[in-house]
Amino acid sequence: MAELEVRPVRNVLGRRVFVDVPFRIHGQDPNWVPPLRISVYDRISPKHPAMAHQEVALWVAYRGSRPVGRVAACVDRTFNEYQGVRWGWVGFYDTFDDPEVSDALFETACGWSAAKGMDTCVGPANFTTNDELGLLVEGFDQVPALLTLQNPPYYVGLWERAGWRQAMDLWAWHFSRETTTLSERQRRTLDRIQQRAKVRVRHLQMSDFDNEVRRFFEVYNAAWQDNWGFAPMPEPEIRHLAKQLKQILNPEWAFGLETPEGQMVGVCLAVPDANIPMLKVRSGRLLPTGWYPLLFDVKKVSNARVWALGVRPDYQHLALGPLLYREIVDRLAADPHIKTAEASWTLAANHRINEQLQAMGARRSKVWRLYQRPAAR
Repeated sequence: MAELEVRPVRNVLGRRVFVDVPFRIHGQDPNWVPPLRISVYDRISPKHPAMAHQEVALWVAYRGSRPVGRVAACVDRTFNEYQGVRWGWVGFYDTFDDPEVSDALFETACGWSAAKGMDTCVGPANFTTNDELGLLVEGFDQVPALLTLQNPPYYVGLWERAGWRQAMDLWAWHFSRETTTLSERQRRTLDRIQQRAKVRVRHLQMSDFDNEVRRFFEVYNAAWQDNWGFAPMPEPEIRHLAKQLKQILNPEWAFGLETPEGQMVGVCLAVPDANIPMLKVRSGRLLPTGWYPLLFDVKKVSNARVWALGVRPDYQHLALGPLLYREIVDRLAADPHIKTAEASWTLAANHRINEQLQAMGARRSKVWRLYQRPAAR
C-alpha cells in the first residue's frame, strides 16, 4: 500500500482537489446529494466575509498520488470571544472507511488548532454553527435537506474510535400533510394568544429586501443569543447569505410577527429543498446542464426546510413561537407541490421547542451529533 501523506492546501489547484475529494469518495452512491461546487469554493475562499474573523487551514490526504480524504480546521475569533472559549472547529471531513487516513486527518487538524492556542476541538462543522454542521448519527435512509450535512454510517465509528465525545445533538423534525394538523381548539387558543400579544403576521417585502433582511436577523440574533454554540452572524455575512438564498426564496415563506408600532418581534423562514433537484446534478457543476434542474425543478419540489425561527427574548413570555409554527404550516400547506417539510435543526436540549413541534404532529427524523476532544493529546 502506498505511503500516506497529509498535505496542506496552498493554492487554487489544491482547493480544486479539496473540493473534488467527496465526489471521489461518494460519487457512486445514488443517494448522495452532491454539493454545488461553486458554493464550496465560495465558503473556503479567502474572500468570504467570515474570513475577516476566521483563520482556516485545509488539507488533503494522499496515498501516493491518489487523494483519499480531506479535512479543514478553523479558529473563529468572534465565536470564541462571544462564548468565552478556545475552540478550534474541524470540518469538511471526508474519507474512505480507512482509520489510518481518518486518524491522520484528525491529528493534523487538531494539532494545527493546538498550535493556534486552542484547547478544544469541536466538529464536524463547515466551519461553525452559522454553517452546515453535525455528523449524521440517525436518519441515514433519508435525503438530506438543503444546507444540512450528509455522511455514511461508517463515519460515526471513525470519529468515536479517534477519541471524539458527544458535545451536543441537533434534531430534525419531519412534517407531512397527513400527520401535521392543528385542532380547532388549538387554533382558538392561538387566536387568543395573537390578540393578547397584539401582533400581526406579514411576509417579507422583496421591494425592501436589504432592510427586511436586516430586521429579520436582528430578531434572529437576539432570539438565539443564549443558546448553546451560538454567535451572532455579522452583517457582511448576513448580506452574503441573503444574496444566495434570494435566488430560491418564496416571499410567502419568509415572514414575521409585527407589533402595531411596526417592530418585528418574531421571524420564520422556510426555503424550497433545492437538494432534491441537486440529486440530478451529479457533477456538482452548473455547466453545461446543471443549471437547468436548479432553475426549473426547484419551483416544483415536494419538500421544504424550515431553516430559521425565533422570537425576541422580551416577547418570549407571550408564547409567540406556536403562532409562527401555525403560520408556516398553513403557508406550506397552501402550496400544492409541498407534501413534506423538515424543521432543522433544533438543539436536543431545547425541550420547550421540541415538545411544541411534537405536539403539532412532527416526528424526530434525524440526529446530527457535534463532537469534542482536546486539541492537544
